[in-house]
Amino acid sequence: MGEPRKITIQILDLPGASGGCICSDLSTTPLYAVMLRKQIEALQAALNDTFPGRVHLEYSNLRQDATARDSAPGQLLVTKRYPTPLVVIDGKVRFAGSILVEKIVDEARQVLDIQQEKGMTDE
Repeated sequence: MGEPRKITIQILDLPGASGGCICSDLSTTPLYAVMLRKQIEALQAALNDTFPGRVHLEYSNLRQDATARDSAPGQLLVTKRYPTPLVVIDGKVRFAGSILVEKIVDEARQVLDIQQEKGMTDE
């Protein structure tokens, strides 16, 4: 039996990109940064508990990370097609506008199960 399959989950964030009046955009406030950090910490803990060593979680602020900003998912935030934050699992956009820990864990489970099935049929 080989090494367990692993996936990457990216949280892409573009504070201040929601459109409309910046005065009502929560993503530009210090409170947003604190809330987002707490959500990411909760997600990391849930992923570590559920899939130890199988999920790599990355956070990218597109205002500071040009590579992430120029990526196809990053451009969805830059062009305001989706609200921030954007959750990308193994290169595919899965959620936008919030970090819903249970839904992300469920989606990660499905992706890992699909990979496991492919791994079994490929060997």
